[in-house]
Amino acid sequence: MRNETPYLPQEIVRNILVRLPVKSLIRFQCVCQDWKNLFKTPCFIAEHRHHSTQQNSLLVTDCYISKCIADTWHLSILNREMQFLEFRNPPIADTFGPLWRTIHSSNGLLCLDLIITNGPYNSFMLWNPAIREVRQVPHFINDSEKSDDSSVGFGFSPVVNDYKIVKLSLLDRMVVEVEVYALRTGFWRKVKLGNLEVTTIKSDHGFPCNGSIFWYGLKEYDRIDVIVSFDIAIEVFTLIPFPTESLAFELSPFRLTMYDNKLALVSAIRNNESSLFIELWLIEECTNEPREGWIWTKIYTSRSCPCWSLSPMIIWRNEIVCSVHAMHEMPFGSEMKNDEAKVLLCNLTTNEFNMFAFPTKCDFTNRLLDYAESLVPLSNIKIEGQ
Repeated sequence: MRNETPYLPQEIVRNILVRLPVKSLIRFQCVCQDWKNLFKTPCFIAEHRHHSTQQNSLLVTDCYISKCIADTWHLSILNREMQFLEFRNPPIADTFGPLWRTIHSSNGLLCLDLIITNGPYNSFMLWNPAIREVRQVPHFINDSEKSDDSSVGFGFSPVVNDYKIVKLSLLDRMVVEVEVYALRTGFWRKVKLGNLEVTTIKSDHGFPCNGSIFWYGLKEYDRIDVIVSFDIAIEVFTLIPFPTESLAFELSPFRLTMYDNKLALVSAIRNNESSLFIELWLIEECTNEPREGWIWTKIYTSRSCPCWSLSPMIIWRNEIVCSVHAMHEMPFGSEMKNDEAKVLLCNLTTNEFNMFAFPTKCDFTNRLLDYAESLVPLSNIKIEGQ
């Protein structure tokens, strides 16, 4: 307008800022004190995190690059343009050794553990690569003498606004002890096993979804397949029974994942010697009488896959991502090199397949995570209004 200073309402400015990448927001902290303070508020962080998750989701995989002296751990990411990039390793990783393994990603935070060749997990680290913050997690309470293995989960609960690491100590894959680390307190504490007694854990890692962490398990006595659910807020375990078709899952590669913001399971089902199909099941809790309990609904079956053998891993951008072990002789398959880690994308809308390969310099570890950068701090976790 003439003779008036150009002006944008604060609502529009905020609406623009919340859509920018973290790197730009870090630079813009020097624009003014109001912006610097805004970027640290829980409300803005949550709004930016939500937009980043919906619009800028990335695919992350562990990579180990072999060298003459030792192997080096790296994270590779696949962006929306199907381009591969690399994270810069956190400086603290070099202090504790080169071999780290990613447990899971939650709201832009990565939970890493140090790989120990002669014992269970020994050290954990929380890392926000976008804002370059790292927190070394203290050693857990006890190394259980009756434990020979462990399975770890990491997730977030909006109810208590906290991130937690859950460590299941295992003996012959049966749970003997549970310890929980809360980011807000910075301490480990033991929790009761509850109905986890005589439950065998078959998952290497827990999968986070909607404030809970899930493992695939097996009841020792009645041999009923179950999903073990841990509520992060109230720290209670629940067992979710498999449907009557569970035998097909047990005989086929499958993975817990999330679809439409709900817990889901993807599985590769072989009907005969030459036909393999990908199935997607939603797992929802029903509280309405008389159907109280958990409901399994199959919502997708692919056409016959162009692979002899594959393992579903994750749903990313409306596509089921699978690692490929063997392929038919097809045109796009013949273009791949034998030493490349092949990945198959199955589009849930078009039912089309697309094959691509990870960089040859990386040793693909069969771990893929959905990641979106965020401003979530590791120093102070605050609940808005307190």
